[in-house]
Amino acid sequence: MKPHTARVHGRRLGVGGCTVVLALTWPLSSFAADEVPRHRVELTADRSLPGCSNPFDFSAILTNWLPVSTLDPTATRALVVRIRRLPDGGRSVDTTITDEAGAAVHTEHHDYPPTDDCFKVLYWTAFDAAKRIRELAPPHEEEVAVAPPPSEPAPAPVPAKPAPCPACPPPSKPPAAPTPMRRFVGLGATISRGAAPEWGPGLRLAGGVQLAAFTLELDARWMPLLNTRRAGLSDVDIHTFALTGAGCFKRAPLLGCLLVTGGTVGTVVSSRDYAWRGAGGFFGAGARTAVEFPLSSHLMARVDVEVALSFIGARLDFFGPSPWELLIPVATGGGSLLYAF
Repeated sequence: MKPHTARVHGRRLGVGGCTVVLALTWPLSSFAADEVPRHRVELTADRSLPGCSNPFDFSAILTNWLPVSTLDPTATRALVVRIRRLPDGGRSVDTTITDEAGAAVHTEHHDYPPTDDCFKVLYWTAFDAAKRIRELAPPHEEEVAVAPPPSEPAPAPVPAKPAPCPACPPPSKPPAAPTPMRRFVGLGATISRGAAPEWGPGLRLAGGVQLAAFTLELDARWMPLLNTRRAGLSDVDIHTFALTGAGCFKRAPLLGCLLVTGGTVGTVVSSRDYAWRGAGGFFGAGARTAVEFPLSSHLMARVDVEVALSFIGARLDFFGPSPWELLIPVATGGGSLLYAF
């Protein structure tokens, strides 16, 4: 048996053991004597979490603490559970309990780390939900002692006219759980070809906002050219500064983006007799793809590759047309560390 499989089975056996102990000790508590109203179970999960979207497994776990008769698909009360995948690979669980009119009487939110599998998430969600259902159960009415019948029958009272039943309000839908918004900042290194005549390394400072599966990113890059290019009898140093904005679609761990970029290319030409400095602007658009690897609940490593094509070139043509002027694709690759909060 593989070590990973053994760890998974061991963890599930441990959780299963806790289930047996709780199932045996729960009826001894004060909650076991209460009559629990019937509820229907509504469980949904993201497509990327197939192991978390099985309502039959979830209902089976609930029966450790609730009678089987409590779970009724036709009941007016409802237990609504929504499970989402977090950007770092963890799980976000929103639990709502509604009454007969469909109004939410209890809501609860929990985040689980990427190391917890779906079985553990379903187990503890069922445990918390069963406890809340029992706490919200209406109290029992005490039996009223029946008086012995009189020796002579009393005259029957005239029945009062029943009051008209007010119109029942339409059932309201449970409030939708808000989608958490995450921000992040990043620092990394790049290597680029096309922004200058040779391959050149650079620094990247990035930031952005993620809402559900969509991400907006903005990063600044500076690429100094470490080696010198010869142009006749002169030495030429070129460095590039660029700002890039991107809109991305994320489906962990992959990321796809469309971007626009612009900046300046600075040039220093020097020889024995003179020195000349110049700069030119550029603007272009392109695409980016990336892969993210979660290191913790807030820290991620990221590797990305992008290609951009210029629409407005820098026109540094003292030694021939520049790459930005000739619409040569600019290829960039790099790695970054991202901190999400």
